[in-house]
Amino acid sequence: MLSREEAERYEPGLKEICISISDPDAEPAGVSAQFVAVLRLHFDDITERYEQSDILFAADHARAITEFLDKWPDPERVMVHCNMGVSRSPAVALGLCDARGWATAALERSHPGWNRLVRGVMNKTTTNTNPRRST
Repeated sequence: MLSREEAERYEPGLKEICISISDPDAEPAGVSAQFVAVLRLHFDDITERYEQSDILFAADHARAITEFLDKWPDPERVMVHCNMGVSRSPAVALGLCDARGWATAALERSHPGWNRLVRGVMNKTTTNTNPRRST
């Protein structure tokens, strides 16, 4: 997980894909053209709607992530970034770990501010749509 600033400086050296998360009204991050593929998502870093214009992470976002990873199943690295690299991107990474049965404890400790809504929606959505994940 990287911040937007770190992601814009990052140059992949392997077969890497990128999940780029931005605020709804922000310009897309200028990530490297060296990524094999980039998925761009726009949603607010919130856990509940405060204003009508707020965009919550939803099942459609989670499905887009799952479909993206299904389309690119064997990357050497998945780089995930959001604006600060402390809430949305760690939550997406944790949701991916949950779905694939990868360890999460170290990631949870190193990024305690992960967005609970994002991970929860990812877990609910991947449980319902991912045949590789047992319930």
